[in-house]
Amino acid sequence: MIQKSTLTYAEHPTRKGPRALQADLFVPGSGAPNGLIVWMHSGGFRSGSREHPAHARIAAEFATHGYGMAFLDYRLARPPAILQPGVAARVDDLVAEALAAGETMHETFIGPRPLAVVEDACAFLALAAARAAEWGLSARFLLGGSLAGAISALNTLYLPAHLGLLRPPVATVFAFSGGFAYTPRLQPTGARILALHNPGDARVPVASIRRLAQHCPDPCLLIESDRQDHGNLTLAPDEPLPAAVARCVAFDLADDPLSIRVDQAATASSESA
Repeated sequence: MIQKSTLTYAEHPTRKGPRALQADLFVPGSGAPNGLIVWMHSGGFRSGSREHPAHARIAAEFATHGYGMAFLDYRLARPPAILQPGVAARVDDLVAEALAAGETMHETFIGPRPLAVVEDACAFLALAAARAAEWGLSARFLLGGSLAGAISALNTLYLPAHLGLLRPPVATVFAFSGGFAYTPRLQPTGARILALHNPGDARVPVASIRRLAQHCPDPCLLIESDRQDHGNLTLAPDEPLPAAVARCVAFDLADDPLSIRVDQAATASSESA
C-alpha cells in the first residue's frame, strides 16, 4: 500500500512574480522507510512536470523496497527564475570553469537555469528534514532524476556549499543520462553515486559523466549501456523496471557499492532485504 499526497514546498521568484512549487509525495503504507528519494524530472530545463505518468509506477516499485519518493516541480525557462543574489553572483565563474574543464553539454545545462533548480531542491530538502516524522519518513535522503533531473541531482549534491545554500546530508544519488559540469567544485560529500548512460547519447554527451566518474571524490559507479534509451532507468528496452530498481537498491544498501556488478544487482538486493 502506498499513500500519495501533494504539497506546496516553497514559493520562489520569477520574472513574472512568485511561483508556488509543489511536490508529489509517495510514502509506503507500513514499515520504517529506508529513505526518501527526491526526484527531479526531465525536460531540458524548459519543460516537464512532477506529474509525468511514469512517476507513480517508479514510486510503487521503490515502495516495495521500503523507500518513499518525492517528485518535485521546479522553476523552468518560462518565466525565467530570479536567483538569490549569492547564487547569481557565482553564475559567470561557474560557467567559465565548466568550459575550461572541457564541458560539452549544451550551454542551457550549465548556466543559471540549473542553479535555480538547486535552490528549489534545497528548499524541499530543508522542509522534508524538518517534517520527516510528520510525513512518516526517516530523515535519510537520496537524490535522483533523468536527463535534466539527473544533472540537477548531481548539482544539488555538489554545489550548495559553493552557492551559499544549505541542505541536509544525502546518502545516494541515482543519475540516469545526466552529467556534472563543474568538476573544479567537486568535494567529498559522504554520498555514493550510481550513474547509467548510453555512450552514444547525443543530447547529454557521455564525456561529462565520465569526467565525473574519473574525478569523483565519492564512490561513483558509472554503468554504460549502448542499449539504454535516453533517460531510462533500465539498461535496455527489454529489462524490466523491477530489475532496474533492484539494482539501485542494491547499490544504496551495499557495504561496498563499487563491488556491485550489473549482473548481480538484483540478487544482491534480495539478499540485503
